Formats: sequence, C-alpha cells, structure tokens
Amino acid sequence: MSISSFLTKKFLKSLFFPAHNRGKALPKRLIKILKKQPGFWDLPELPEIGSPLSKSGLIAESQRSLSKIFNTKGCFFGVNGASGLIQSGIISMANPGECILMPRNVHISVIKACAMQNIIPIFFDIEFSSETGHYKPISTKWLKKVFKNIDFKKKKIVGVILVSPYYQGYASELEPLIKICHEKNLPVLVDEAHGSYFLFCENLNLPKSALVSNADLVVHSLHKSLNGLTQTAVLWYKGNLIEENNLVKSINLLQTTSPSSLLLSSCEESLQDWLNKDSLSKYQKRILEAKAIFQELVKKRIPLIETQDPLKIVLKTSEIGIDGFTADRFFYKNGLIAELPEMMTLTFCLGFADQRDFIILFEKLWKKLQKHSKTIKNFKTLKPPFKLVETPTIEMGSAWRSKTHRIPLNESIGRISGDIICPYPPGIALIVPGEIINKDRIDWIRTQNLYNEYLVNSYIRVLNT
Repeated sequence: MSISSFLTKKFLKSLFFPAHNRGKALPKRLIKILKKQPGFWDLPELPEIGSPLSKSGLIAESQRSLSKIFNTKGCFFGVNGASGLIQSGIISMANPGECILMPRNVHISVIKACAMQNIIPIFFDIEFSSETGHYKPISTKWLKKVFKNIDFKKKKIVGVILVSPYYQGYASELEPLIKICHEKNLPVLVDEAHGSYFLFCENLNLPKSALVSNADLVVHSLHKSLNGLTQTAVLWYKGNLIEENNLVKSINLLQTTSPSSLLLSSCEESLQDWLNKDSLSKYQKRILEAKAIFQELVKKRIPLIETQDPLKIVLKTSEIGIDGFTADRFFYKNGLIAELPEMMTLTFCLGFADQRDFIILFEKLWKKLQKHSKTIKNFKTLKPPFKLVETPTIEMGSAWRSKTHRIPLNESIGRISGDIICPYPPGIALIVPGEIINKDRIDWIRTQNLYNEYLVNSYIRVLNT
C-alpha cells in the first residue's frame, strides 16, 4: 500500500491527533480553501502574505491582532510544530554553557535544543503515582523543595521550563509556580501544547491557561489541542524578562524559510474559529459532552483515570491485567484508534468532533477485550530512578558531538550516553546524552516498558572510552 492510498483509509473511530478528527472539526474557512483546485493555495511568501517574522503583510497583521486580543507583547505562528517554537524559546533564554531548570518529563524537542546549543539542563524530579504509572502535577510545595536543593550562586540558571498539561491531561496550577520563578528573576517558558483550548474556556472549570498565569513564553500546539492542521503552532510572548530581539533571532534561526501558506492560514483560522461566538459555543458543547462521556463510562464500571483535560479518555487497562500496548493493538485491529499506549493505561483523544456514539462502541470493544484476555498479569510500577535535582555528568552538547559506538542497552551500564532513548509518544526522554547509565535506570526501563516493542531490544550509542 502506498502512503497516498493509506491517507484515504477509513477507521471505525479515529481518537488520535490532530484533534480536528480527520477534518470533521476543521474551521469552515479552512475547509473552503481545501475544496479549491488542488494546490491552488500552495503559495510562496508573496509581499501581500509575508511571513511570521515580517513587519508587514497579512500574517503580520493577523499576529498583531491576536496579540492585542490576548494582551501579549507578541504572537508568532509556527509551521514545524510546537517543537520548533519551544526550541526557539529555549535558545532565546539561554546562551551556550548556561543552565535551564526543567522537569524530567520535558518533551524531546527540549533535549535536542539543549544538545544543539550546548545549554545545560538541570532536571528536577516530579512526584509519581504508582497507581497510574504517571507523573503527578507539580505543586507549589514541590517546586519550593526543588529550589531549596539548588545552589543558585554556583549554577548560572537563566530560565525555567514547565509542562502543563501533560500528554494524559494532568495540569498544574501554574500561576503560583511562575511566581516562585519570577521571585528569582527567572523567565518561564510553558509547554502548553496539550492545553491550547484552556485559553478559550475559563467558564468551564478548566485549568487556567499559562497565557493568563503570567508565563513569559507560552507555546500552543494548534493541532493537538485546537483544530488546526498538523505542524501548526503558536508562540505567545509576554513580560520583560526575555528580550524580543533574542526571541525573533531564535525563531528566525529554526523556522523554515519556505513556510506553507496553507499551514499559516490554518494557524490563523484555528485561533479565529475559537473567537467566533457560534463556533466557540459548539466547541464548548463538545467539551461538556466529553465530561458527560467520562461520567457515563464510569457508571458502566469501565476503569478510567480522571485528569484535568476532559478531552482525554484515559483507560486503566491494568485493572484487568492487560498492559496498554496489548490493549492498543486490540483496539487498532478493531478499528478504534487510540493516541497513547503506556504500561498501565491507554489514552484516547476525543477531539472536537461529535463523539456521542463513542460510548456504545467503546463499551462493546472493552467487553470483548475482557472476554478474550487469557492471562492476568501482575503489574508493578516502579518510580523513575531520578534524583530530586540532577544534571548530566558531562555537558549534553559535548556528549552529543563526541565519538560514539552502538551497543545493546543491557550492556551499557556504567557508560556515558551519547544518545537519546525516547519512546514516541509521549516523547519523554528516558536517557539523555551525557548521563551515566546505571543499573537502576536500565531495570526501570525494562520493567516499565516490557511490552513496548521499541524498547525490548534497544541499542544505544555510548561514548568511546
């Protein structure tokens, strides 16, 4: 089968990203563009259009208008995903050799930016739930504990990265966390890729968006948590702790010089669509329906985990002795495509299309899965073996550029990693360049990812000795 033929393949139910549910919830004006003659909309940077960094043109006008609406200093569209804009934000905060404080569950794009620019990550651990196998939201008490364990006089820390919500929907109360950082004059970049729609739904008892919680930089994925096309994102710029010129230079360094006019239009339309009263009312209705779907499934005794994002249905497969990877293969085979399999859970993304028929289908397949489950496995989740605060043994950039050789993961104990071990999704690195690989880390990876085929027989590049 060719790629093009697979793109037209129909699934029974597509509960994965992008959140427009295979076009069902795309903005109306974007649908009109896509109905034009194929390729008609594929334009270069004509003077009338401009680019995300232009001073004039339709894109510049749109960004200025949105920035004014949301009371920010700047708004920048991105067409190589939230990853590209997160990396731009990181480079605008730190010079090579400087440190950024970040939670252990940062996205791989952060690790790559640090390796590329030789920025030193100072990782801090996060509370972990053995009941779910997931990290917990960061509390004010926890962050204060982290800060007490850092010698700010010895470490040249120039910024902080926070992630909220997580892939599964767990969200932290950001404003007090950001306040703690600002008290030390540290700018904060929030990876809010999975929570873009929080900005438009303050009346629905959802987490407060990073954009109204005084973050200095906020990155939204418009395909994960609004209704944009894949690769679309936006970076919002606020505060006085980051120089705008540094930010513009960083975006210019990493963004393509040939941005897709279709994707740029999608950036604009996915935001404007949520500013339209009729569209907003429809999407808010979908969110309330998602909350109702969750409650109905719970009433049917289906084991779900509640997070702060109602659009995520997190199935606790371990309740019946099935790992999330096995469950994912079962649902996929039966035409119900999920988003994120993990050791104890399987996460579905409802998106913004009408999903009221999901309950009957989901219940039917869940019962079928239970019936065909032949063995009950005992699941033991181990807390990730990270220290409260730690830094790679040697600079990440140096390790990344060093000469390496490839060996089996189980033979790497005691060696220094020159590689990233990172299952995707969720895109959280288990080992990063510059870290000494110890037995606890290998045992944890084996135990927690026993059914992840990517990791079972993994190899890793280690530094030559």
